[in-house]
Amino acid sequence: MINKKFAAILTAASMAFAALPAIAVVDETGNGAPSGSHYSLNIIGVKNPKTADMTDSSGHVIFVPLTTKAKIELQEGEDFAVLDANGTDGPARFQLPDPGLDPYVIGGDMTGVDTVSDYSVFVRPLGKPGGWATITTCADIVETNLESFLSAQDAKALNRAGAFGGQCSIEQVGQEITMRTSGKSTFTNVTAELLTIVLQVEVDYDGDGIVDDTILVRVPIFNDILANEYWEYDNNGLKLLQVRFYPVGTDVTYAD
Repeated sequence: MINKKFAAILTAASMAFAALPAIAVVDETGNGAPSGSHYSLNIIGVKNPKTADMTDSSGHVIFVPLTTKAKIELQEGEDFAVLDANGTDGPARFQLPDPGLDPYVIGGDMTGVDTVSDYSVFVRPLGKPGGWATITTCADIVETNLESFLSAQDAKALNRAGAFGGQCSIEQVGQEITMRTSGKSTFTNVTAELLTIVLQVEVDYDGDGIVDDTILVRVPIFNDILANEYWEYDNNGLKLLQVRFYPVGTDVTYAD
């Protein structure tokens, strides 16, 4: 569980960030990540499935298969916590706060839209060189809420189906970020990729059955447009991915 000091920092940071149009995360450590308090999560790839009961874990580890896909279910909560560490016998489960973002149409009117997250996510590959993974944020799409947000009589997401249900973002944390090479490994800011889903949507604004436009919509996790959010972790031999959550904001439009 996240400690009380970190929770207080996160709350204070959220209030401060709400008044600012954009926040630049500054590298103060030399490893690509901010300095200061953070929550760490280690995603470990293993050859053989784990058999122990790992629900309600107080640790900071999630186990996934070394060479196939795993589902890491996301649950909203006030604190960061591993609720089920075993992603080798079914879904793992991870709890994290609402990122405090608004959905928006990429390239559209951004007046009054909050694009600065309440916290930021950084990842780096560690361990023996070799191997990589991709992480894609996926969810069920609540079409009625999507239509309401877009003021459209019909809106259809065209994203690919997730391996474990729902549809997946057209963005992902890719091989270029997670490939473990020799030498020093540095962190990359993946806040947008892991805390939002980009939907490619066909819209019919007037209900005449003719597609009026195809747009991109960035939707934060835990927004009512989405349900049953998860990370699709596709492992290709990566033994350790370190994920850090910092109580500093990131403007997710960097990924647009």
